[in-house]
Amino acid sequence: MIYKGGVSYDLIAKARNQIRQVFKRNKLGYKIQSVFLELAHNILLHSEEKNNMGNDEAVGTLVLDEREDYYLLITGNVVSNAAVEKLLVHCEHINSLDRKDLVNFKIKLSEREIDKNSRGGGLGLVQIVLLSGNTLQIATERINDQSTYLGFCAKIFKEKAKKEAHKEAEMV
Repeated sequence: MIYKGGVSYDLIAKARNQIRQVFKRNKLGYKIQSVFLELAHNILLHSEEKNNMGNDEAVGTLVLDEREDYYLLITGNVVSNAAVEKLLVHCEHINSLDRKDLVNFKIKLSEREIDKNSRGGGLGLVQIVLLSGNTLQIATERINDQSTYLGFCAKIFKEKAKKEAHKEAEMV
């Protein structure tokens, strides 16, 4: 699945329903759906590029790609240069944490007061890493003095999700 264009809540809901149909209701499907929602929501909140066709939708790219052992969920959109450095530091910190520290960091973020000027609390990227079980890849390409193209890539292994589901079934 590859999509480039205006991103709205309606589009995200339709894509989520398509993911649900393909993956049914299993652990892998839940992870893919949840990571997709977090990444797509980031485009809605942070894309500086807007659709000028009258509805001012955020513009971005959404990709769900199946490989032999894993799925890649990739998003890209234009953000302000001012936001990039802070975001890179935030991602570097998230990627440096183990699972236990990620959970504690998520709790800490959820308990702090939200900055009125902020468009998000920073929880989504932590949730992506927790759900995928892998670090979040990030790529940036400066466009001009105001804007940078930002790309995220989350990898979800097929086998890891199957093993986790099998472990949970054994516990029951």
